Amino acid sequence: MLSKHLHPSHLGRILLILLISGCQETTDQSKEAAPPFVLKSLELSQKKANGELDWDLKSPMAYYHLSNKTVSARDPEGILYKSNKPSFEISANIATVINDGEIVILEGNVKLQQVTGEKVLITGDRLQWTPKDSIMSIDHNPQAFNKTTRIKSNKAEFHQSTHELIFTGPTQLDRWKKQRHENQNPTIVITGGNSTWNLDNGSFKAAGPIDGKRYVEAIENPQELTATRLEGNSKKGYLDLISPVVLMIPDKQAILEAKTTRWHFNNDMIISNRPFSAKQESSTYRGDAFRVDLDKQIVEITKNCKLRQPDEKLTANKCSLNWDTDEVLATGDVLLKRKANNQTTRSDQLDGRIGSEGTVVFSSPGSTVKSQLTIRENEDKNTSKARQSSPIEF
Repeated sequence: MLSKHLHPSHLGRILLILLISGCQETTDQSKEAAPPFVLKSLELSQKKANGELDWDLKSPMAYYHLSNKTVSARDPEGILYKSNKPSFEISANIATVINDGEIVILEGNVKLQQVTGEKVLITGDRLQWTPKDSIMSIDHNPQAFNKTTRIKSNKAEFHQSTHELIFTGPTQLDRWKKQRHENQNPTIVITGGNSTWNLDNGSFKAAGPIDGKRYVEAIENPQELTATRLEGNSKKGYLDLISPVVLMIPDKQAILEAKTTRWHFNNDMIISNRPFSAKQESSTYRGDAFRVDLDKQIVEITKNCKLRQPDEKLTANKCSLNWDTDEVLATGDVLLKRKANNQTTRSDQLDGRIGSEGTVVFSSPGSTVKSQLTIRENEDKNTSKARQSSPIEF
């Protein structure tokens, strides 16, 4: 049994010693595979060109195989450094060191644990590490986790120098409401193409097409959204859905079409300051900005609200729709035009309720309303009479 602390360059020296001792064996014995040397307390380390610490790896037990010039290490553990400070802890069941440390393969329960920042955990079944390129590739079951999120794909590459995690192939992002629970289904599932996550600054990008589902308790069909691609930041808590964006609420038979939209996933708010349109059965809404509170089921048209439904048109500065209570509120320079009798109603505020086929029935309790309508009488069809009315209900 050989006890040795090894720097990568020391492996070549061991190889030379083994070759010299091998020359003393008989011809028959030389044909047999040499037993591996047992190394206790294996330690490998590497520094960058500027002298800063790069990484180290240690194992309580290792074997040097003369036949293929590799070291097999049991229960390896190591540290990755950035600016001479630990940035990630690394561990696995087995490590195989090839060609004096040119390639390191980690297998079985592979873990890369970030020790600062969001403390992201990267896992996989097999990792190939090229220390000179500072790249770690996971091609078996790569996944990444933080407190509320799990990301998985076919393949992942971790770049030590930039702390970028690059996912290749279809990528799935799962998110839980407050805390990730592996024994519970996620609230949000988003799928897309190749993606990149910077674990230092939190920036995240994913190629499209993007398809998302949000599961709401007691509602059978999930809410769905689609986008061309997405960009966001896990530290700042948002995802930008890149135009065109479509949000579908099946239980309300509603669909919203928008341009680039920001999803604040920490409080489940979707916000856009660009023109959009929405349809709920026979009613169509338009505006220049909107806000959706997914938890409270409230849609706010925050600028230039327009509503069109059979035989009616409404404009207002702002509108609010509560899909949970079916209440509607229009505020600021409200104008309601009704085809019947050419009726026009003006008010600072109109209340309403979503009724059958998605149409809104408006009223004005407690508000000053001015209405004008044209009544056609049988005696004189060309005569119209404008009259003031008290607050009315349509």
